[in-house]
Amino acid sequence: MEYYCAMVLTGKEKTVKDAALKALQDLCPTANCYTFERRLYTKKRGWFDAPLFPGYIFFMLESFTPQILEVLKKIKGFYHILRDNQNPTQIQGQALEELKLFIRNGEHWGISKVQFLPGQKIQAITGPLVGLEGNIIAVNKKKKQITVQSTLTNDGKRFDLLYEDVEVVE
Repeated sequence: MEYYCAMVLTGKEKTVKDAALKALQDLCPTANCYTFERRLYTKKRGWFDAPLFPGYIFFMLESFTPQILEVLKKIKGFYHILRDNQNPTQIQGQALEELKLFIRNGEHWGISKVQFLPGQKIQAITGPLVGLEGNIIAVNKKKKQITVQSTLTNDGKRFDLLYEDVEVVE
């Protein structure tokens, strides 16, 4: 299987995902699409789910063909496959391993228990991110929130995650 990322209209990730699955059903019946949500809390909004990668969806395909691209381009809210439609870049290496971990743990993430030392790598030890390792960028103990840098994107996308409990890595 091959994995790709597509840029879509922010806020319409689920709509584009559903439309893509329906449109690809006959052309590529084994195709799947993924979006990921994390659980966040703010005093103003309370608990809510927010996209982990706003404006992006991930595809799993047997192979990326021009016919698949033509089908996707007709979906309202679809912009382009990354890097661009003429040069679709397959997700590989460490980024693919991270994506597969995300897929195994499901598209909706709760709160994870992590081990970390600020400025070093973190490792989730329970919850939806179990097994994920990433570079911790910032720690907000008051909000029980960490900022992690992902390897899935070339620009090193950063995202905030809540944690229930932390343990220092020995």
